[in-house]
Amino acid sequence: MMTTVEIRKISITDLDTDAVVNAANEGLKAGGGVCGAIFKAAGYEELQKACDKIGHCDTGSAVITPAFHMKAKYVIHAVGPRWKDGKSGEPEQLYNAYTRALELAREYGCKSVGFPLISAGIFGYPVNRAWDQAFWACREFAEKNPETQLEIIFAVRDDEILKIGKKELLDWAPNLKVAEKGDWTAYDMPEKHDSFVLVRTFTPEQMQALRHGNIPEEMEDKWFWYMEGNTLYAHRSWTGYCIYVIQFSEDGRKLMCAFPELFS
Repeated sequence: MMTTVEIRKISITDLDTDAVVNAANEGLKAGGGVCGAIFKAAGYEELQKACDKIGHCDTGSAVITPAFHMKAKYVIHAVGPRWKDGKSGEPEQLYNAYTRALELAREYGCKSVGFPLISAGIFGYPVNRAWDQAFWACREFAEKNPETQLEIIFAVRDDEILKIGKKELLDWAPNLKVAEKGDWTAYDMPEKHDSFVLVRTFTPEQMQALRHGNIPEEMEDKWFWYMEGNTLYAHRSWTGYCIYVIQFSEDGRKLMCAFPELFS
């Protein structure tokens, strides 16, 4: 069993999936774009009545209703954030909206689900960053639910968004596994080393990338790194020796960085 991800040039209302995801607003009211198309295909009155019964959905979450006249069984209403500056919680909210939608699809026994690129329309989320959060959420859902078989399809009509999405997906595809200590021949850091304190801010996307780690495809002069808890271990792939031990504080902003001295 496995979760798969693909992008198609198709209207989301034409997908023959068990569920489709609506790029919803907090009030769960019919809108324009993807939202308006889904309400029209499902039957405006029936879908609005089902949404009114729920009443509200927070940004970064999702709820589910029947799909009524659509090919799908369910509509999952996921509320993504409006883009401000990228520092106002938007990445976490978008990631959480995807994650909750995927969880609902699993909970309701769906084998396939169709997504739009949430928040990338009138909510103004930059397309590249929107794809990043979408793929992060899909990847981590798959890793946390290895027993779940779910076909995830992103329905896109815009050629440029489609092009960017397919490129981003190819960049993500080669290494889906989260790196662990045993994935590379690795030696501990020598006892004798220097250390220093570095204070800098890491974005949620950067922290996600660090937590995913990196497994080199070949030795050469590259890096193998993985995280255990809030500690990152970085190794030179060609020697296997640990060069950096980076301990992150809980707020993700301050870190302790240690590295071995060079020995003659």
